[in-house]
Amino acid sequence: MRHVIVGASAAGMAAADAIRKRDPAAEIVMLSSEPRLPYFRPLIPYLIYDGKPASEITRQPHLTPKNIRLRLDVRATSLDPARHILTMVDGTGGSEICAYDRLLLATGASPIRPDIAGIDGPGVFTLRTWEDALFIAEAARGAAGAVVLGAGRIGMKSAFALRHLGLNVTVVELLDRIVPQQLDIASAAIFAEAVAHAGIETILGHSLVKVNRRGHRVTSVVLDDDRKLKADLVVVGVGVRPNLDLAVTGGLRINHGLLVDERLRASAPDVFAAGDVVETNDIVTGESIVSGIWTNAAAMGRIAGDNMAGGDSAYEGAFGLLNAMELGGLPVVSVGDIHRETGDGIEVFAERRGPAPRYRKLVFRGNRLIGLVMVGEIERAGVYQTLIRERADVSALRRELLGPKFHYGHYIHSHPKAADRYVRA
Repeated sequence: MRHVIVGASAAGMAAADAIRKRDPAAEIVMLSSEPRLPYFRPLIPYLIYDGKPASEITRQPHLTPKNIRLRLDVRATSLDPARHILTMVDGTGGSEICAYDRLLLATGASPIRPDIAGIDGPGVFTLRTWEDALFIAEAARGAAGAVVLGAGRIGMKSAFALRHLGLNVTVVELLDRIVPQQLDIASAAIFAEAVAHAGIETILGHSLVKVNRRGHRVTSVVLDDDRKLKADLVVVGVGVRPNLDLAVTGGLRINHGLLVDERLRASAPDVFAAGDVVETNDIVTGESIVSGIWTNAAAMGRIAGDNMAGGDSAYEGAFGLLNAMELGGLPVVSVGDIHRETGDGIEVFAERRGPAPRYRKLVFRGNRLIGLVMVGEIERAGVYQTLIRERADVSALRRELLGPKFHYGHYIHSHPKAADRYVRA
């Protein structure tokens, strides 16, 4: 059986591992459009300022499934599901055909570049790949100031990385707070203090309308209120969109993302999909989403790979929000449906303790925990996450959940479906 995997990031690697575990003799061919060995994409902001050695960002051999034929700098350009073949182009422009018995599309997503005058050209960057990080680091040498468009997770990590290099950094965000998807108002305010303490300026409720240049150099940006900010480089972090071109060439069903069934099979025989390219359901709200979260991609990859190799695993859905990060030295975990207020069956418990910032927010719908934010102290976040994923009835745990000493024993005595899985983690 020949398995071909298009994409060598979280979903593709997890799928290869699952295939190898179920079928040690299977042939696995993995295609990567990037020239480098697979790496952990969430860590690439550290490449901008040498925050971590490259060896810690590259996927180590012991974490890579054995006996895989990995093809680097190869881009799949078209798919013929009826003939079970891909057409590929390598880094030299040469074209070739790749046949498969089972195919996984783990083509990921690409950064969105908004329609802003002057945005295309030298000095304006996105941060999605290893090479992107190196380009930003090179541009930052000798630069005095940078503007980051978008105060999401990538935007803020870029801002801190550039600040580590000594640049004056301004973050411009259209919404009313930083990291608006991952943080509620209270937790965003805590991080705003850390951002200001780091010397990063934030401008909320505004966006860019123009990037000014002198020759090939960025000199400034213009905001929607006509303010002009000096800048030597601009980083754009306003989101991503799924890479659907290959699926379109194969006539596969798509909507906002590539459509799959609960076994992660696409609309053509022997074609599966996983990761940022897939449209799935939010496990908390039931809404249709396209998730760009690393852990969701890995979970999808494991299910898809197992099914490609003859398993019968069902994918229950993705977390629309599942994030753990650190900004300004403060750790935060946010999971599920956090942007809710008390009313219409929703109950919200929130507390902030000090003097060091400590914040916890729990969102309940009836007897279910549906959302969580933890700042500062993030211990036992995995327990809360599993309760949310399982849609567990937490009525017997309500007092312990709200107390400061909720622990593993309370969780296990509630007889959760995945207690053994959590304890192993």
